Amino acid sequence: MNNNYEIFDEGNHLKPNFAKSEFDSLSSWDFGWAILEPINLGADDEIGLSKRLSPGQKALYFFWYLDGEVTNGGFIQFYWNEKRKYLPAIIKGLELIGDRDMLNLVDKADKLYIENKEKFDSGKTQEDFSKLYDDLIEFDDLDGIFYDKHDKTMDLIEKYARQNPDEFVNLE
Repeated sequence: MNNNYEIFDEGNHLKPNFAKSEFDSLSSWDFGWAILEPINLGADDEIGLSKRLSPGQKALYFFWYLDGEVTNGGFIQFYWNEKRKYLPAIIKGLELIGDRDMLNLVDKADKLYIENKEKFDSGKTQEDFSKLYDDLIEFDDLDGIFYDKHDKTMDLIEKYARQNPDEFVNLE
């Protein structure tokens, strides 16, 4: 799997200015989005942006990809939309924040994907995509576990960011 998303060019670190009052008062998903949005707006090319993000920023940035896909269409959508390329960065981020539960879940989902990769690879149409939900009901349980655990993951990212604000933003 591609590791381009794991490289950090510290000399070109993207750290937006951020109001200390907001940093101190926001929480959970609001906090995550507030410190993610200025990074997201700084996107040039995706790999170029990723190289400018610290390990903590990557944890937030790539978890947001996983969360957006899984909460909208489950792990099936994550894999169908070819987001697996982000998995090394997602795993590294989950390790950084110490989220063993989410790491185990992502590992189970990826093993299930690998077992059924040919079903994903052979499909090209919206109908093929929809059929995956009927054929791969094992993903349903994993999706449910994700929904139950994703708030905990965001809390761990927030905790890490509060302990390491200089890795994320320049507080004003």
